[in-house]
Amino acid sequence: MNFLRHEERWRRAHSGSNLVIGIKIEGVLGMGWTPQKPNRAGTLRDAMSAYRTPACRALAAGYLAMLEAAQGRVPRKSDLDLANFAAVMPHLALVAVSKPDRCIYRIAGERLKERVGLNLTGRNYYDFVQPERREIAARAMHMVIETPCAFRAEIRQTYSGNVSLMIEASGFPLLSTENGVDGFILFADQGIEQLDDLLTPHPILQGASLRRRDLIDLGFGIDETFEDLIEAN
Repeated sequence: MNFLRHEERWRRAHSGSNLVIGIKIEGVLGMGWTPQKPNRAGTLRDAMSAYRTPACRALAAGYLAMLEAAQGRVPRKSDLDLANFAAVMPHLALVAVSKPDRCIYRIAGERLKERVGLNLTGRNYYDFVQPERREIAARAMHMVIETPCAFRAEIRQTYSGNVSLMIEASGFPLLSTENGVDGFILFADQGIEQLDDLLTPHPILQGASLRRRDLIDLGFGIDETFEDLIEAN
């Protein structure tokens, strides 16, 4: 089944078709996955105290300044001045979201490149997501630019050399004026454990498993219907 049909099934599922929901969840649960509702983090100011890494906290503070400068409107990608995020740059990424199945890295910090062992610029983020989670990952990206809202997530990542790290990631929407791009998302991604910054050279990313997602209200509400998929314990 192609990605577009997956996207359509999810739109149908969340417009009242219990049958489609049952089919999807039943299939997923059989493969060791379970649905999980995100947590509500409140406003961006409310969420600031929840951040656990310097990079994500600095990104959130910088985005809050952009939001206030735009008088509560979602900033445009053209409003982005990377000089204001210099401290975040090794852990920063900017992706261009084009529905239904493209989430292309425009910028990727050096630490992110080290983790995956390749230059991410021009690559599709969904190619790095487990096949069972790709439609959920796409729906999460679409939610960020459409609601619009932000998120904070905690992800367990495994690396070569039998290394395991808990990572914090956060993403914020930027409006697009580019043809063929529905919106942009500005990310930061940093290890919660200090070990992440001490690994030189960094081992190569081999897998990732979402543990928690908090939705952040930027003044436009959050999508109450959204559910993640996490690996069953």
